[in-house]
Amino acid sequence: MYNKIYQILDEKGRVKTGIFLDGPYMGKKCILKPETVIREENSSESADQASNMQLIPGNPKDQAVWDKYFNILKNTRETKVVQADGHRLFVEDYRKNPRLVIFGGGHVSQPTAHLGKMLGFHVTIMDDREDFVTRERFPEADQLVYGDFKDLDQYIAPYDNAYYVILTRGHLGDADCLRRLLHRPYEYLGMIGSKNKVWVTRENLLKEGYTEAQLDEVHAPIGIPLGGQLPEEIAVSIMAEIVKVKNQHYSAYCDEKVEAAVLEGRPGVMVTIAEKSGSSPRGVGSKMFVEPSGHITGSIGGGKVEFEAIHHCKEVKEKEVKHYALTADGKDSLGMICGGQVTVVFEQV
Repeated sequence: MYNKIYQILDEKGRVKTGIFLDGPYMGKKCILKPETVIREENSSESADQASNMQLIPGNPKDQAVWDKYFNILKNTRETKVVQADGHRLFVEDYRKNPRLVIFGGGHVSQPTAHLGKMLGFHVTIMDDREDFVTRERFPEADQLVYGDFKDLDQYIAPYDNAYYVILTRGHLGDADCLRRLLHRPYEYLGMIGSKNKVWVTRENLLKEGYTEAQLDEVHAPIGIPLGGQLPEEIAVSIMAEIVKVKNQHYSAYCDEKVEAAVLEGRPGVMVTIAEKSGSSPRGVGSKMFVEPSGHITGSIGGGKVEFEAIHHCKEVKEKEVKHYALTADGKDSLGMICGGQVTVVFEQV
């Protein structure tokens, strides 16, 4: 399933998986793939509703099982273990390749684009003035788009892991962008402007049929209030807010070296930390790929836990869940004194 997971990540920028850690369904796994649907303008659906989720069971025979737990999976917004009918269900929420799309190529957009690249975003700039979207102005941008904001759907494809920043030169451009962005999925949507400008734009869109709930999702005025006046200072406030939104939910860390090993078709066992407590060194979602040759990619923290997990990979047939106690005695003890416990999932790939 990991080939499918990584393919969806490249296409959509986000994907979820679920696997039972105990109970009658232990080891059963599924994928939730975002299915973007562009809504009509004035649609009352929120950004979350603009992205449907396609449930893909690891075994087609398990479709009815996963249909029962679909809402739990869909509503779990971060990587963690949740309860499902008294059993533990490990949900992984993967995010990768965030895209920052800036509408307007003015003086605030330049430092915002620069900071976006520094923070690892794929950066797109769009403006309806050709001389404002040039390599001289945006040397680091991944994509430059010249076109009418009313036609943005023709130039910029929907993407679930998207962060939209509206910095056009006037309220008409702002409104044109908002009308088209509100009916697609996004992680962040912000608009620059004074409180009065934001209020006028909001009132006009409400009259057109957009809802309070939709407009409440827009960060306007944009950015965390830092009191800055310079374009660079405003850019910092914008990107600070975006980073805050981006990190408000804990996502599974996507180790690109582990991903590459899987996509190259190497056989092996994927080892993932599903739960941890105490002083275990790596977080939930950390992965290690162990090949039959003994070659290891990634890490679940090193030390005794990792050593024991690597050794156990030789015994894994399909899927297994093991608990390791970081204590000197007791069940599953590793003879350690640091304290805590780790639950590890083993999956043949």
